[in-house]
Amino acid sequence: MEWIRENQIVWKKIGIIIGVYLGMKYLVPLVVPFLTAALVVCWCWPFLCWMRRRMRLKPPLVLAVLLLLSAAALGTGIYIAGKELGALALRLCTGTQYRGQLESFLYDCCDSVGDLLHMESAGLRVFVTDQMNIFMDRAQQNILPGAMGGSWQFLKGAGSWIAAVLVSGVSMLLLAADFEKIKEMGRRWPFYEKAVETVKGILRSVGGYLKAQAVIMGTVMLLCTLGIWISGSAASPVLAGIGTGFLDALPVFGTGTVFLPWILIQVIQKKYTSALILAATYGVCVLTREFLEPKLIGDRLGVLPIVILMSVYVGVKLYGVGGILLGPLSVLLIRELWGRTGEGQKRS
Repeated sequence: MEWIRENQIVWKKIGIIIGVYLGMKYLVPLVVPFLTAALVVCWCWPFLCWMRRRMRLKPPLVLAVLLLLSAAALGTGIYIAGKELGALALRLCTGTQYRGQLESFLYDCCDSVGDLLHMESAGLRVFVTDQMNIFMDRAQQNILPGAMGGSWQFLKGAGSWIAAVLVSGVSMLLLAADFEKIKEMGRRWPFYEKAVETVKGILRSVGGYLKAQAVIMGTVMLLCTLGIWISGSAASPVLAGIGTGFLDALPVFGTGTVFLPWILIQVIQKKYTSALILAATYGVCVLTREFLEPKLIGDRLGVLPIVILMSVYVGVKLYGVGGILLGPLSVLLIRELWGRTGEGQKRS
């Protein structure tokens, strides 16, 4: 018992880790719409109060207009991006010339290997052609059932997302209508001030992390757009650059998800200059993130980039795909609560 008393702060920190994990794993998925609504209302509240004073408009009305404008802008962006991506996918699916170019590229490789090993290139060509046909047959047999099952799962997931968005929107309007009453009720809670300070500290850390990621992602988007435009390999370089740069913020994917297959396609089409420019752009994007991440995340938040990367990896293992966000958020939350625990120990 004496050892437990002497190490109370250690046990508290262990309890915080367990509590954060259980909360992120089981509680957060249930209350995400309401947490999102609360964050949006808190962020917009100064503007809503200003509109109420200057134009005598009720906060729920102003927030409803803002939500409609945001939904319209987001829907327009999704429509334009979907239209461009759909046209690109249609060209790739219907463009039979790519198979001929791929065969030509592979046959050239067979000739080079045959000359190098002193083998007959005709036999290598027959082998490659047979393997390509087998691959295409198996792909046609497996893609359709997988696409049907994936479509059903996609519809179920889309329905859940739509329901969550609607609940979030309604919650925002209800919170905006009773925000002051809720704050007044919260002040009667004995731990209100400590809870508010803790939440503010967490939001500062999360906000700093998101700002750093936004700066890095914006810089990578600009570099991607510039490189793709110089290469002349896309009809809409701005859209392609923005989409590729967005993937850079997702450690599971990264810009290589787009650039590496794209470079291969350019090589198959014998557009070597374009492939070289895209490869150089990819390298510059990787180096840019490696240079900016320690400066922006490490210096501002006091968290090493390797810790953020580890939190993303562990978060994906613990929480699934949502761990990309929940992992770093858990680390920031644990750090903030550990700091509060240390303060409480010093005061006592």
